[in-house]
Amino acid sequence: MRIGKPRLRLADGQAVLETDIVSDQVPKTLWFSTSERFGDLLADSSDSQLVALLIPAMINGEPISLDGSVSEKLYYSLRGLQRLLLEVMPFLKKIDIRPNELVSERTGASGVATGFSGGIDSFCVLADHHYAKVPEGFRITHLLCNNVGSHDTGGEATFRRRYERLLPLTERLGLPLIDINSNLDTFYGDRLNFQQTHTLRNAAVPLLFGAGIRRFMYASAHSFRDVAVSRYHDTAPTDLISLPMLSTESTECFSVGSEYSRVEKTLKVAELADSHDFLDVCNRTWTEKNCGSCPKCKRTLLTLEIAGKLHAYERVFDLAAYRKVRSGYLGRVFNANDPFSREIMQFAQAAGFPRDAYSRLYGAAWKTKESMKRLARFAKPA
Repeated sequence: MRIGKPRLRLADGQAVLETDIVSDQVPKTLWFSTSERFGDLLADSSDSQLVALLIPAMINGEPISLDGSVSEKLYYSLRGLQRLLLEVMPFLKKIDIRPNELVSERTGASGVATGFSGGIDSFCVLADHHYAKVPEGFRITHLLCNNVGSHDTGGEATFRRRYERLLPLTERLGLPLIDINSNLDTFYGDRLNFQQTHTLRNAAVPLLFGAGIRRFMYASAHSFRDVAVSRYHDTAPTDLISLPMLSTESTECFSVGSEYSRVEKTLKVAELADSHDFLDVCNRTWTEKNCGSCPKCKRTLLTLEIAGKLHAYERVFDLAAYRKVRSGYLGRVFNANDPFSREIMQFAQAAGFPRDAYSRLYGAAWKTKESMKRLARFAKPA
């Protein structure tokens, strides 16, 4: 795979950074676009493009050559990062990276950015780095709203709708919300879903703005106890290790929030009045409100109910839909073994949260069904 030099063009109020790609396996052009007013933050290096396309090149076993300049620090770190990625996704292949030029000068960037979707993780970052007192070098100055594959089948339309939904909040906070659209998702194909690859996709964005972003804080999805480097369907457990390896001399990348459990994050966010009007955790891209019945909605709402905070979110959640599924979900939580369910169960037990008869029966039936599935897998002939 050959990655050309990125070139900037301005069109219809957008700053578009395009890069020619020479490969038989992927599209011929990678592009990122943002509102023209953020164009002066864009870097002229190929750091972002290299990070964005590393995994697509590794799945095809293609060496990468670059016509543009690459951070010396990033180039050095990617040797180790490839080994980490192979632990998580053994089907990848280690590749050579051949930059045209290595650079080690800093750009003088001073901004502090985090991705912001309006979810529990990203609101928790704001709780610690905007609403609370924090050293100035770690106070959020920019929020990023990315379209690099997280919007499921809704694509660009869902990205734009979510961006517009967040603008009133970010204007209230006095923080710019940078919109980043891209065709990056088309490079990943069916074998590389977003959950497996989100860390590198999202880290490519602050590197794109290397002329203005000094620090990038990526909201953690897991607490310290769940950090791991092993085969998994998600890169999130590796973030504390992998993100610093995606840093350059100009832009430092790191994970924040792992000191909290998911329950602790939810309780922290519930103390923010702004979250009562703007919290957005829903898996379903087509609903105006949080649907109340998808896995993320149920997890969040049950935690809020146990804490006595459910009423505060009636404007942004379909609470009627939640109440129809809550007993079954409560039963499942008390019988599942995933980290988030265990946290909620322990929180419920400590709070003396009551369980109705239906939740107990549903939970027992669900546990039996899951046990039968496991036995069937073990009994299956080789």
